[in-house]
Amino acid sequence: MGEAALRNDASFDTSIVRRLMARPLRLVETPIAEIVPLRPAAPAAESVESAEASADVVRLKAQLQVMKAVLRSERDETAHLRACIATIAESDAPLTPEAQAVRDRWAALVDQLLHAAR
Repeated sequence: MGEAALRNDASFDTSIVRRLMARPLRLVETPIAEIVPLRPAAPAAESVESAEASADVVRLKAQLQVMKAVLRSERDETAHLRACIATIAESDAPLTPEAQAVRDRWAALVDQLLHAAR
């Protein structure tokens, strides 16, 4: 969604969107009814300054819409991952010795990283 916005509207600063898009996300599809395209107001007999201001407002609204979409997809992905972790944690099946060894190695690595001198 962010990539489409970057392709369609190159008039705003893309560094924030690119930073948010740097992490791969498994997006939950958003229904088309929720995506409302912005229509710039038709220029009337406004002064040049007010026309530039309205163009800035339209650009900022487009940026805000993209940021909200990216953050919504990130929240949905987080909720999905938490649900997956909850189903794994609720599993009553005992761990195999190999799985226990891997878990212990990861726990030791995390402890080492947390307690290492900075």
